[in-house]
Amino acid sequence: MEENKEMTYTEAVTELEQIVQKMQDPQCSIDNLSDYTKRSKELLDICRNKLTAADEQLKQILATIQQ
Repeated sequence: MEENKEMTYTEAVTELEQIVQKMQDPQCSIDNLSDYTKRSKELLDICRNKLTAADEQLKQILATIQQ
């Protein structure tokens, strides 16, 4: 994935699901767990930020409707 392209929520969730599958695989190397965990945290941060931004936008929209 391009470094300067902003990842979408769906892309982040999809990659998280792929990481979970890799970590659940009995053949998963213990040497990869640290990298998988680090990347998972990055992806979770992306998801959290996207959800927070969407929540704020929805609150603003609802506030204008209720006026």
